[in-house]
Amino acid sequence: MSRHAEQATLAYGADELFGVVADVKHYPSFVPWCSGAHIRRADEREVIAELVIGFGPFQESFTSHVALDRPRQVSVRAIEGGPLEHLTNTWTFTPLGDKTHVDFIIDFAFKSHLLDHIANGMFQEAATRMMSAFQSRVHLLHMMRRRAAHRSTEPK
Repeated sequence: MSRHAEQATLAYGADELFGVVADVKHYPSFVPWCSGAHIRRADEREVIAELVIGFGPFQESFTSHVALDRPRQVSVRAIEGGPLEHLTNTWTFTPLGDKTHVDFIIDFAFKSHLLDHIANGMFQEAATRMMSAFQSRVHLLHMMRRRAAHRSTEPK
């Protein structure tokens, strides 16, 4: 079993950060190793999604329950399928003035001892890359919104 925590203080609002993490359907476009996301059910409190993850030729899918507590926390738990014995991750957003402190904790174990051993060797890098991917995504979306807002206020 592997557990890792990442922390960062980012110059974005908690709601903006929450929105990126809760947007499960777009994970394949920016989350490392996520190549597919099918939303089975979604509302403002939870998302049930089938996610496809892979490393090279290895592709596996599993169903995930995402609990949403806007704008404070997103909690993810694998509930069926795939190579995982268990997977949980939690994103917690704490406002600090015009910035937000982000805590990301991920905990997982593979059913296969061999896969678990291989994953443990890459685990810290994988968690760091995930945090970085979400930071890059929120920055990109933030800049796109700023440009769109600027264009809409320019004189015609």
